[in-house]
Amino acid sequence: MERHCPPVTERKQCLVPPPNGYKPPIRWPKSKDECWYRNVPYDWINNEKSNQHWLKKEGEKFIFPGGGTMFPNGVGAYVDLMQDLIPGMKDGTVRTAIDTGCGVASWGGDLLNRGILTVSLAPRDNHEAQVQFALERGILQF
Repeated sequence: MERHCPPVTERKQCLVPPPNGYKPPIRWPKSKDECWYRNVPYDWINNEKSNQHWLKKEGEKFIFPGGGTMFPNGVGAYVDLMQDLIPGMKDGTVRTAIDTGCGVASWGGDLLNRGILTVSLAPRDNHEAQVQFALERGILQF
């Protein structure tokens, strides 16, 4: 892919073109629960993780049901338990959180709905670049 940018005086106009077939991301808040498969075409993750409820492929989209190995009863139930232990999550005292090894960023998405900004750190490992799932979902990611 061409990644050439114009001279410094014109750099504000420089855009890296998206890959072929890339669709504009789904708008927030709907993007928290789904993204286009074409934008993150990882068949292996659907095959390996769909039984853990990380995500599932439905037609042209990945759907994020809010589960995962950390959230057997769903991410919402997990965060509800956290709020019982950390009252500052309910009253606005806690405004930010760090999510290391975030997977597909379900925890960050749930906290964002509750007014807590999550900086999610996704590894690039045998699960490929999971950071792309969070970015497609509209969740802050590194």
